[in-house]
Amino acid sequence: MNVMRTHTNAFTLIEIITVVAVVGILAATLSPNIDGWIGKSKIKTAADELQQYLAFMKGESFSRGVAIKAKIDEDNNSMAIYSSDELVSNCQNSEIDWNDMNNNLDFKNVELISEVDNDELCFFPDGSSNGGTLTLKSKHGEYEIGILSATAFIESKKIEE
Repeated sequence: MNVMRTHTNAFTLIEIITVVAVVGILAATLSPNIDGWIGKSKIKTAADELQQYLAFMKGESFSRGVAIKAKIDEDNNSMAIYSSDELVSNCQNSEIDWNDMNNNLDFKNVELISEVDNDELCFFPDGSSNGGTLTLKSKHGEYEIGILSATAFIESKKIEE
C-alpha cells in the first residue's frame, strides 16, 4: 500500500511567539522616538502654515491695494485678519474701520509669541509692513518668523537649542 505524505508549510507556536516578542520589544523601544518625530513635524507644519498665512496677507494687500492687518492673540495662540478700504499708513490708528476677513489661524499645542507693536501686524499696498517677529514654540522646537518693515520680506528659521 502506498501512503502519501503531505507536508504543510506552517509556523510553529514557538516561532510565532518569538516574532511577537521581538516586535513588542521594538515597539517599546521606538515609541518615545515616534512622539518626538510627531512633535517636531507639528511645530514645523505650524511654522510653514504661519509663513504661508503671512505671504497670503502680503499678496492680498498688494493685489487689492488695501492694508491688511493681523491681530495677534497670544493668550489664545491665534491670529485674525482684517482689511481696510481706507488709506492706511499706521495700523494702530483707532479711527480706521477694519473689516473682518473671516480667515483666522489657530495654533494647537504651539505657543505663539509676538514681538510686533501692539500685536498688530500690517501689510500695506506699497509692499511694506510695520515689521516684527513671530515665534512659535513647543517642547519639540522653536521657529522664528521675521517680517522686514521696508520690503515685508518674510523669513522663517529654526532656533537651535
